[in-house]
Amino acid sequence: MTYPLNRITTLLSLSFFFFFIPCYGLYIAQIHAQSLSPEQQDKEDKNSSLSTPYPETQPSFEKPPSEEPPLLPPSSEPALTTPAQAGSEIPSSVPVLAPVTVTTQEELPEEENVVQSNMEANVLGSPMKVIDIPRTVQVLTRQELNTINAQTVNDLSAFTPGVNPSQQTGSPMGEPIIRGLPGTVFRNGMLVGFSQSGQYGPLMNMMAYDNMDVVTGPVSIVFGPQELAGGFINEVTKQPYFDRFRGNASYTLGMYNTNFWNLDIGGPLVNDKVAYRFDYFGQDGFAPYNYYDGAYLQRQCFYLDIGAKPYENLTIDFNTELDINHFNTVAGLNRPTSALINDGLYQSGNLAGWYGPPGVFHPGLGTAPPGAGYAVSWGPLVPINPRTNIFENPEDDDQQAYYVAQCVTTLKINDETSLINNSLFEYYSALIDQAIPSDFWGFLPSGYDFDDRLEVRSSFETPLHSKNEKDPEQPFSLHHLIDTGLEFRYFSDTEYAGVWHEPVNIWNLVQPLGNNRFSPLVSFAQATSPLFANPYLTDIPIPGFPGGFYNVFNYLSTSDTFYELSPFYQHQIDFMDKWSLMVAGRMNGYFIQASPPPGTPAILSAVAPTFGLPSYSSTSMNVVQPEITISPSYKPFSWMTSYFSFFYGQTTLLSQFGSFAPEFPSSYYHQNNLLYEVGTKFNLLHDKLFLGLSGYYQTGFIPSQVIPGGPVATTEVAIKGAQLMGNYQPNKNFWLNFGYSFIVGQELWQGLPQGPLALQPYSSTVAKQFGLPVDPLVNEAPLNYPFIGFPTNYGNLMATYKFNNGLGISLWALAESGNFIFYTYSTRIPSWYTLNARIFYSSKRWEASLYLYNFTNEHYWFAGAPGFSAARNFNYDYIVPQLPFWVQGTLSILF
Repeated sequence: MTYPLNRITTLLSLSFFFFFIPCYGLYIAQIHAQSLSPEQQDKEDKNSSLSTPYPETQPSFEKPPSEEPPLLPPSSEPALTTPAQAGSEIPSSVPVLAPVTVTTQEELPEEENVVQSNMEANVLGSPMKVIDIPRTVQVLTRQELNTINAQTVNDLSAFTPGVNPSQQTGSPMGEPIIRGLPGTVFRNGMLVGFSQSGQYGPLMNMMAYDNMDVVTGPVSIVFGPQELAGGFINEVTKQPYFDRFRGNASYTLGMYNTNFWNLDIGGPLVNDKVAYRFDYFGQDGFAPYNYYDGAYLQRQCFYLDIGAKPYENLTIDFNTELDINHFNTVAGLNRPTSALINDGLYQSGNLAGWYGPPGVFHPGLGTAPPGAGYAVSWGPLVPINPRTNIFENPEDDDQQAYYVAQCVTTLKINDETSLINNSLFEYYSALIDQAIPSDFWGFLPSGYDFDDRLEVRSSFETPLHSKNEKDPEQPFSLHHLIDTGLEFRYFSDTEYAGVWHEPVNIWNLVQPLGNNRFSPLVSFAQATSPLFANPYLTDIPIPGFPGGFYNVFNYLSTSDTFYELSPFYQHQIDFMDKWSLMVAGRMNGYFIQASPPPGTPAILSAVAPTFGLPSYSSTSMNVVQPEITISPSYKPFSWMTSYFSFFYGQTTLLSQFGSFAPEFPSSYYHQNNLLYEVGTKFNLLHDKLFLGLSGYYQTGFIPSQVIPGGPVATTEVAIKGAQLMGNYQPNKNFWLNFGYSFIVGQELWQGLPQGPLALQPYSSTVAKQFGLPVDPLVNEAPLNYPFIGFPTNYGNLMATYKFNNGLGISLWALAESGNFIFYTYSTRIPSWYTLNARIFYSSKRWEASLYLYNFTNEHYWFAGAPGFSAARNFNYDYIVPQLPFWVQGTLSILF
């Protein structure tokens, strides 16, 4: 698939038009505003490098240097004078004191600080210190991201225990897993769309961010929801340099054809009023992809930010990015068994045939109806290379074209009130072509998303009474912090997905995979025959994509347009210097038009009732979803904050790329999500040690894999856990991050007509022992099941020491408890850990780093998909051995 340049050019032109017109209007509105004084302008120059899309709200870790204090209080005459000042009347015997210089303790610059007690973040809307935010928050600085050369969402697990690495059965991971659920991603406070269950969305460009805010629990009221989320990430993009031109260029190479490069430059454009930042990132190989046979990763990413400060009370920030991604994902090995996990022995055996009802055997390659399965002539257990990849075939291919433009305009009306308008436009086109050895296609020809949020932020005091002679008490007042506004969103896309017959376990990886050896496509005549008796099992050609096929009534294929209108109000009240209360509410109104995607034969819907299935036609839905949160906080000491947070909101089921399908019933738009969380944060050792401890209970709904036309596409889950996180930095030479997470999740199928769908409900060992078919596609019993493919315990530790001469070393460790990969709870991945290191040397003009990953060569595995993912039903079909010891190095030039 190709992406026409004229379409991208048009998008660029439209984006600049839509974002600069409102910016220009605000500029004209300020034409009579007072310009900055020379003194104020000098201050702006000094702090210009810290400018952010939210000038009032983003972290500002660097404290201004203290002015040298006077030795004595000022007076009309000097207290001490020199003989020259006093004249000859002063005797020469009078002592003259030498000048004395008083200096303060050295403060760490922003880029070298990791302790987040006093860092500010706007993850709940208005800026607040991390220690005061009534949620678990971790700010990942640029220094921390560079420490491990972070490139993927899985890399974030090195910093925070709330994030867990995963594989997702070879599907592109655009979002991290947080607290056992998908994590929603925001860009400077605006939703990054086009994703479902952490999958399919655009890959993150880690080089475009100054820092990342990781928050656990549901999405904040101001930012707005997407789906059930265990947390969210706010990408704080790189900001322009207003003080002077500066930049860096880096190149990274390493084992398994690791090869990528980065150029990051910026500086002023128009005196001190306008500045820019440009970043280019290119990639032609990365070890976590290239280690596996047939997998690769190629990227071209362009980022530009232009910031303007025309007046003291007006700032404008415009950023835009274009990413072109071409890759073949990692799916690992099929037929996971205990022998494979523990001893590296693969269960060999070739396809013998397939079954039709009532258990009739058909030799050779064919497509079995749901519930029947395939026969394998089993062979012996044999050693297998862990680099073997079931997606090793030239027909497998993933492509993404992603363009985003964002404009954030902040108008400071007075010292108490600010007006912020945040606009974002996205274009996304994606192809997921995994035709061998299963037949899965996901195709998004084009998707468009426009989102605009207008906020009013106000901070003021309300005095309750004044101090006077009759009232000796101290004056008492309430401090208010209000964030209110309106958000509008427009979304339109067309999605195709074909997923129902994927007989992964029929393929013997001891032998090479051949082209076009997947299960045959099912025609309409076959789908309506007694063998299948379901017209929605028809494989339909995708228009404009030769060789691609899709299905309908699978809760994924759709042609959808919707509008969203969301008023919100958030109010925090601080009183008595110790108590705070945050209350917030939001109402999300959706106006949805969803239709079968172009190319869908009308006959499918017409004949469906004769098979006892509902019709498949266009739907129009108007939906209102409420959200509320209440968070009281208590601060018994200046170094300690305790909080309780309650959240209730309704989320929705999503299609493959974050839209809505025409078969969604009303209940899928009203899925209740609850959170109860208690926590305590500590700021100890004079701002050098930060600790956060929290416990929580969360409920919601997750997607389920279904046969087209199937009755259940979501199921309720309940998750409880506890989390500890901390960072310590006694000086500029040493810093430490650590964390631990305990999570227990459960799928609640009890009382439903059926349990979770299983592509294969037993291991290949059991299939061989009892002569059972593979990949029969059946439902489990309707019981409650603990999460599969997901660890209960996870921990991380990272330490860095840098000598004054520039030489330094970083060490970090990750550890997970073992987990069962399927609902039988018989095949288990053991507990594992990895030890990693970075040895580096930094000077004023260059830096060199050597990265050593898994240097103890630990052998460990990831299940095909974690417990929340719809793909978890494939966990007896996919398992991925992780990388052994590997090395990469980076050279950076600073200018």
